[in-house]
Amino acid sequence: MPLIDIQQLSKLYYSIGEVAELLDVNASLLRFWEKEFKFEISKKNAKGNRLFSVKEIEKINRIYHFVKIEGYTLDGAKKALRSKTVPTISVETTTDQSAVIRKLEDIKARLIQLKTSLPSTDPVEMKAPVLEQKPVQIVAPAPKKAAAPKSSASDMPTLFD
Repeated sequence: MPLIDIQQLSKLYYSIGEVAELLDVNASLLRFWEKEFKFEISKKNAKGNRLFSVKEIEKINRIYHFVKIEGYTLDGAKKALRSKTVPTISVETTTDQSAVIRKLEDIKARLIQLKTSLPSTDPVEMKAPVLEQKPVQIVAPAPKKAAAPKSSASDMPTLFD
């Protein structure tokens, strides 16, 4: 997942679309985070469009890291942002493949452990055991006998014919 390399930013201000494209998220998600994490946008253009400074992009980058990469809930990310021991986020640390592989293997091991501790929800495993099936002999139905002719006084059909 992409993180913004702050040292590579060359402009003073970036539009919400540019920041969203850098993080590969929707602009609506950035507007939601703005409300949810209560950070003010320092500059807007004449039309009222948000213009993000490098400092604001750093904060968005940290939110992205906690929510999208680390998997924090929004409340957890808020607490992590308030804590003094927030790790610095750099592109080099997130692109270390061996560290990512170790994290994924750890997650896989925890998921396997959870799967074995939970009761089965697999529809195949939940079916009743298959009983021994005996061959079924199909018998053709006996031919029907012709109905006896009706004796009626007139050849006109009645309501009950």
